[in-house]
Amino acid sequence: MNGLEKHTLDCDKAIMKLTADERGRLASAELFRPKATFDATVQPDGSIRLVELGEKQVPVVKPRRSNGRLRGAEVALNRETVAAAVRAERDAR
Repeated sequence: MNGLEKHTLDCDKAIMKLTADERGRLASAELFRPKATFDATVQPDGSIRLVELGEKQVPVVKPRRSNGRLRGAEVALNRETVAAAVRAERDAR
């Protein structure tokens, strides 16, 4: 192994060990900011991967007038379109 491969192996080792309490909660002031949300997935090797979820800007739809009433966008949504968009966003993470 050259120096780069050896450095990679050293970085893959766990830095700290966390133990869950009787209610299954983890606490670490060094790792988790207060009120932060995380996505947890179990990896095939049995490890758990935590990814902090960040807030992102969502598009704002300007209302339009139709027959004297305010309406939303002129886009007709169906169940398949919404499900495909949710899957695409989930797979992008």
